[in-house]
Amino acid sequence: MKDTRLEGVLYYLLEKANKMGRRYAQRVFDEEGLDITKDQWLVLKVIADNERTSQVALATTLFKDTAAINRILNLMEGKNLIKRLTNTTDKRQVELVLTGKGQNLYKRLLPKVVEIRRKGVEGMTAEEIDQLSNLLNKMIRNLT
Repeated sequence: MKDTRLEGVLYYLLEKANKMGRRYAQRVFDEEGLDITKDQWLVLKVIADNERTSQVALATTLFKDTAAINRILNLMEGKNLIKRLTNTTDKRQVELVLTGKGQNLYKRLLPKVVEIRRKGVEGMTAEEIDQLSNLLNKMIRNLT
């Protein structure tokens, strides 16, 4: 593979698309007056999808180190969006759950996030979206 200008490097384009999507989402959240970041949304999403999760599992799922996850969780706990519960079978483990306020925010945000996702693939056919998803999953498998 020969060297290519940065704008032609696939990994650069993937990173740029990701960053643009994150910025767009944050702009939508801010315009709606929602006191939440894209990272906090992802935490809400993971916990909502699993009903409860551990901090380690959350960090792994979101590709964050535990210190970064801990900072996000502290902010979210301060906003009363999540609770940390001691695991009943292993007192050393902490489980994360959404509070009522967190569940309500998740339900309020979900339609907006779906629209943000649609905006990112605007102009693509369903076949192109499936093809892109398949190709990205192939890249992920190649690198794991």
